[in-house]
Amino acid sequence: MKTITLREAFDWIYLEEQLTKVEWEHLTQFLEQKYKGENVVEYGNRRLRFINMVGVIQLKTVRVEILPKLDLDQEEMVLNRRALLNMLSLTKQLPIQLNDRTLSQFENFDLTHVLAFLYITELFKAVKRGLYRSYTTKSENINHLKGRLLVSPHIRKNAFTSVHAFCEFDELSPNVPLNQVLKVALNIIFPFVKYSALKTQTFMILEMLDEVDDCALNTTMLDHIQINRQNQHFEPVFQLALAIIRSTMMTTGANSQIAFSFLFKMNDLYEGYVGECLKRVLAPTGLKLELQHRGRKLLVDMNTGRETVQLKPDFVVSRWEKGIPEPIVILDTKWKNFLYRSQPSDIYQMYAYITSYETAERCIILYPKVNENSVFPRWRVPGSSSVKQIEVHTIRLDRIMNTIEDLEKILKNC
Repeated sequence: MKTITLREAFDWIYLEEQLTKVEWEHLTQFLEQKYKGENVVEYGNRRLRFINMVGVIQLKTVRVEILPKLDLDQEEMVLNRRALLNMLSLTKQLPIQLNDRTLSQFENFDLTHVLAFLYITELFKAVKRGLYRSYTTKSENINHLKGRLLVSPHIRKNAFTSVHAFCEFDELSPNVPLNQVLKVALNIIFPFVKYSALKTQTFMILEMLDEVDDCALNTTMLDHIQINRQNQHFEPVFQLALAIIRSTMMTTGANSQIAFSFLFKMNDLYEGYVGECLKRVLAPTGLKLELQHRGRKLLVDMNTGRETVQLKPDFVVSRWEKGIPEPIVILDTKWKNFLYRSQPSDIYQMYAYITSYETAERCIILYPKVNENSVFPRWRVPGSSSVKQIEVHTIRLDRIMNTIEDLEKILKNC
């Protein structure tokens, strides 16, 4: 199977050079149907690239993997894939915790393989501990009395066969919704498994799930599956199964080439990741962290006297003063490369924040670290009663501990 790996908002996919006309049509139809009206694709002359979108799109004959653009020099994509897996793991978009060892193991494999490997190995571990079974109600014509006799169907079925009884009874069975979901997800991901060891594990799991029906799933069924003490060891792999199932494209009509997609908006993923890291940094300090803060408005309408133009910084860090949180640092994430002379809109936005939050002393823009530049601009707000400043910083995304270390340095002495 052909695999195309590219960097979001950087690399292009070309018609005929990389995709056949049929593959191109199916890919563009999928993007137009799923992301209609959203600015996630830029089209050029017989080419396209993804904007603010990472993940994988799996067609029948080609796999398109979109990675963050952190390493712009190397072709191996190792740093980019490691950063994506790191962010997906911490934000629970990939509901399996990955440590440095597993990140190193997966950074050379495309995202479809990583997803398949994680799901199959975690499912194999879970089912080896024993399948989850629950009582289900069955109605069956059997040769002995069991449960309660259903008189009307018994008469219809057994008027001339006295040795049978049509009964309704409860039976402990593995054919329950949880196991059905696990089997459906396994069948979705199995066609894209490349390695014999994973295929062997898959066949062993399917043999264990032999009594579990293949069934069509719907949202209501998924929402009603309960995790309890008896099946809690299945929870991580169940969450991974849901991620696989919910990312599946229902193959209909002209789009039957689409197998599944596993895509994430990079702005949201980056913001969520930074938020999780900030929680860890600030937990020992006693400072309060607020996400998507809505406590200030920019202007006052002179006709009505009402405040207008809602401000919504990504993060506000506050200290407690007489039981009331007092904002001291405002942080905003920007998923793009920092270019000193080409980002005035970001600075204007930070100026609005720092002047509207009277007690805030620092306003920080956080960009992803792309190169080794270590000196970034800082501005003082003129005319402010206290020393207010706007700062630019970058943070590493390849490992959680690197991100936390960078944030600790940035927020030192808060």
